[in-house]
Amino acid sequence: MNKPADFPPELPNVLAEIAEVAGVTAALQLSRARAGNTVYIPLPESLTPDHWLVGIVGMEAATAIATRFSSDQISIPLAGNGNRGSVWRALRAAISEGRKTGETARLVGVSDRTIRRHRNGHSGQVVTDLRQGKLFK
Repeated sequence: MNKPADFPPELPNVLAEIAEVAGVTAALQLSRARAGNTVYIPLPESLTPDHWLVGIVGMEAATAIATRFSSDQISIPLAGNGNRGSVWRALRAAISEGRKTGETARLVGVSDRTIRRHRNGHSGQVVTDLRQGKLFK
């Protein structure tokens, strides 16, 4: 999806899509509240005033989001954290404190997958071991 020109440049595609249907404010509110988590978006008719999504963005925006993503799970990214080094330091500190994956993701503002990768010792960079032969040529 191409982002409209008036969207903030740091808005990741999922948030840009949410902003397109529910507004930039709703996308940013959702990112602040649930960044780093995979959430289930219900059918629009399943939304109630006490649903977590309605509590974050309001009924009108929640209905727009539910209409677009109904019965789907989406990963909510952080809307432009800007400083990767401080995020990684906070992530490592939370892991060393023994915090759970979901809690760490919410605190640091990254995805559950990022937390799991770091716990497994993978920073996301591809390292090639030249001593290892190729499986496919």
